[in-house]
Amino acid sequence: MTDFTIERGLPHLALSVASQSYAVSASSVMEIVLLQPITPLPTMPSCLLGLMNLRGTVIPIVDLGEKLGFGHTAITARTCAVVVMTRVENVPTPIGVIADEILNVVSLVRDDIAPPPAFGNPVDVSYLSGITRIDDRYVLILDFTRILSLEELLAVSAAKEGPTA
Repeated sequence: MTDFTIERGLPHLALSVASQSYAVSASSVMEIVLLQPITPLPTMPSCLLGLMNLRGTVIPIVDLGEKLGFGHTAITARTCAVVVMTRVENVPTPIGVIADEILNVVSLVRDDIAPPPAFGNPVDVSYLSGITRIDDRYVLILDFTRILSLEELLAVSAAKEGPTA
């Protein structure tokens, strides 16, 4: 752990999705890069926009707004991808996540993070790891490990296909 982590708390990335502020643990964030051209994958869930070449590594790109049920994120010249390291079938796998805006890097003291509320959330409570206050506003803390799990991404696809007879 760094002195920053010990003295000031745990680093989190604050971002905006559908005009709502959220935070994610910075420990899983590898880097933030400008969005490169995306190759679409037509048979994938709508939240999986396609594949992007990042310095020779092909990574899937997930639209966080679509994944959380808010609709597609508008792609602009300033759209960035938050590259997150996840595990797919126990293999470290980078995934790019796009949101409306990257707001800031904030330090959260563990005691300032409460369990997520059980109801009244704009997103599925299983996607949340907590709630905190940033600049006098309540901010939900997203759990990228859960949101970006292979099972969760495939569940979106299965739900859209509907039950098989």
